[in-house]
Amino acid sequence: MATRSLPLSKRGFKFETIMWIFTRLTVIAMYALLLAGLIGALILSAKTGANLADILLWAFFPNSLANPLSTAIWITILAKLMVLVFIMVVSGHGVHGVLEILDDYFSSPNAQRWFRNFVIAYVLGANVIAIYVIWRA
Repeated sequence: MATRSLPLSKRGFKFETIMWIFTRLTVIAMYALLLAGLIGALILSAKTGANLADILLWAFFPNSLANPLSTAIWITILAKLMVLVFIMVVSGHGVHGVLEILDDYFSSPNAQRWFRNFVIAYVLGANVIAIYVIWRA
């Protein structure tokens, strides 16, 4: 079976190409953030003598006075920043998937543009709410 390929100079650099690259990079970023979170949790448990129950208590109730990890404020700030970055990466990856599906269902360029703007505005609003909720927790 013969395969046909175009050199990079003839492919062009369109929106679809940018989004294809973005999708691959966001998957790599999600794996990197998950790995960094696991390594950070292992380091945190080794340095503080915390067990899994303490780390889960801190993850879900970071301001609890009964939790020994709540005294380390830099850990809480670092965890919040990692969660915010993860939410941004995941929502960007998800938006691209939703837009690809919607582009298959709407053939009109005006409908595609309208739904693309609607989905992006919705996700930006949801991200603002998520940032507020996570940062104020």
